[in-house]
Amino acid sequence: MDYEKILERISDVYQQSARFNRPDENEENESRKTINLPNKLVNNSYVIEIDGNYLLFFNDVYTNAIRKWLKSILKKIAWPIFKRQVYYNSAVRQLLYNLIQQSDEYNTRDKELNKKFSQLEQKVEQLSQLEQKVEQLSQLEQKVEQLSQLEQKVEQLSQLEQKIEQLSQLEQKVEQISIELQADKSVTNQASSNEESKIASGLWFNEPIIVGYHENGEAYWAGTNERIFEKTFVLQSLARLYKSSNITVLDVGAAESLLSYELASFNYSVTAIDIRPIALFHPNLKFVKTDICNPVLPPASFDCVIALSTLEHIGLGWYGDETGESYDIKAVQQISLLLKPEGSFILTVPYGKKALTPVHRIYNQESLQKLIQDFKIVQISYGVRKDDFTWTITENELEVSEKEHNPDNYLPGAVAMLVCKKNLV
Repeated sequence: MDYEKILERISDVYQQSARFNRPDENEENESRKTINLPNKLVNNSYVIEIDGNYLLFFNDVYTNAIRKWLKSILKKIAWPIFKRQVYYNSAVRQLLYNLIQQSDEYNTRDKELNKKFSQLEQKVEQLSQLEQKVEQLSQLEQKVEQLSQLEQKVEQLSQLEQKIEQLSQLEQKVEQISIELQADKSVTNQASSNEESKIASGLWFNEPIIVGYHENGEAYWAGTNERIFEKTFVLQSLARLYKSSNITVLDVGAAESLLSYELASFNYSVTAIDIRPIALFHPNLKFVKTDICNPVLPPASFDCVIALSTLEHIGLGWYGDETGESYDIKAVQQISLLLKPEGSFILTVPYGKKALTPVHRIYNQESLQKLIQDFKIVQISYGVRKDDFTWTITENELEVSEKEHNPDNYLPGAVAMLVCKKNLV
């Protein structure tokens, strides 16, 4: 309601009632007080609405004959009651208005809160949808990763297929090479078979020029061993020691060597001994299968004994002989017994840094002197390997003392060649 209009209406009603009743001065003052009360109430924080029906009631009363009397009574008795009632009713109305206004404010606030809650729920729903989309995105990323891995596997498979193709081509090439090798192998097998046949029949000889064979059967020079000057040294020493070939010669370790056959061809009377048999014979050649450490020959029966690269093998078992630590020294002692008092001993042995291999011994100065302690050295020379194909001769012991054997094939780096005489007691 418009409170100013209500107060204005109350004032009009009050003025209208005043026209019917002219109060005295005291009454006028009282009326003014009453009239001014609503104006005070207008400026008050509690706006009081005065019911105009009460004033109209008083106007109706004033029209009667006894109005003055009743008016006086009402002023003193009823008006204070009515006035309090009016104030009470106005206060109640103001309270109800405040409650309604607060209720409206609360409703407005509730609507705003409901609206905000609704917006919040929408945002939560959007957030939930966003989370679902994030989850879908994560799943999509996983699928992309799986796809990437699959592509890598496909790439690897493609590379594998290429390798398989290359392998297939390689297999074809290998098969082609195998066919070619089989054709060449027949030549190689024939050469190898010839070598094996020679060994089995005792016709393989350790020659100074080592011949090898390629897979196609083509022969090549594989190397040169110490035989290149050992036999020459023996033949020259014999010619220097004896003016005639009318002497008896013992060749120790004659297998795999042509020396016995060559000496017999030079008209020497030769006896060859070995634990392995020999295959060829000559009228001037006699073969005895025996061990030099346990000979079956009579003592003092030879003018010259030759041990061409033999002593270093004795006692190691490489050629099937009996093993023993000092069998080489024992063999030299037996050679001394087989020689005539003025007999000569010609020998060759590997020389350099002392070593023991599965095949042979490598002698140094000390071990060589121990080996021939029953003999006096008449001549000594050394053969030195320069490379796989070249040897030189020297008499400088220091030059050969540091030579080492080849650890792969045990071939010596140098060889000592000696001519010795028996020590006469």
